[in-house]
Amino acid sequence: MKKVCIITPAYNKFEKATKPFIETLYKYTDESLFDLIIIDNASSDGTVSYLKEIEKQHKNFKLICNSENLGYSKGNNIGIKMALEGDYEFIGLLNNDILFTPKWLENTLKIFEKDEQLGMVAPRDAGRPKFFKKKITAENYLENYKEYLSKFKEPFKYMLEPLFSCVIIKREVIEKIGLMDENYTPAFWEDQDYCLRALYAGYSLATSNLAFIFHNHSTTSSAISKEIFEKNRQYFYKKHPLGKWIWEHKRSNIIRDLKNYIKEGLE
Repeated sequence: MKKVCIITPAYNKFEKATKPFIETLYKYTDESLFDLIIIDNASSDGTVSYLKEIEKQHKNFKLICNSENLGYSKGNNIGIKMALEGDYEFIGLLNNDILFTPKWLENTLKIFEKDEQLGMVAPRDAGRPKFFKKKITAENYLENYKEYLSKFKEPFKYMLEPLFSCVIIKREVIEKIGLMDENYTPAFWEDQDYCLRALYAGYSLATSNLAFIFHNHSTTSSAISKEIFEKNRQYFYKKHPLGKWIWEHKRSNIIRDLKNYIKEGLE
């Protein structure tokens, strides 16, 4: 199995995000399966000095330090360009506010073998509280994730939008659709954009029901203003009219709406 190049932007949040991310990644991931590129966006809280020490300890680790905060898309694009220079079959885009479980990477990659058309696969996180009554936290996720995964009967589920907190992408997808759209800087809606672009290019997207990560939601993005979110949303809607229809209907019954849309077209 070829190595995956994991790309992770970081900006401060050293104790809450980057440090536990690094610790659990190296504890629960076979080091022979991945190389790690961290793009630091001008952190000022000790993140850089910590990562420089990690770089000395692991041959598969590369640290890139930016002089300013370039945001999510621009930061990832720096790493993606570097990854494309290497012989990687897969490229992973991972937030620095996630925690890992044993064999998460192997069990995510397995899903690509089940459908040649798959272009992106993300592991499960604890995003379905109504489906699993126990509250999964950073303190207990290792005790509960296997029971959580056991609730899913199939090894994977096709998705419109696999979670970009931790997504593995086929290299050929990136070569076909290009880099992330930097107009979404600093963050929000770039992941929905990338998913639609992959779907337009003929790829399927999925979530692995065999792998689990814990995402400490909004640890890294909570400081971004509502104005930026709304600006990027409107840019996304203008760029993707189909996406506008889909996301405006996500809070309703999209299956019912699609049936009605087809029914109206036949009348």
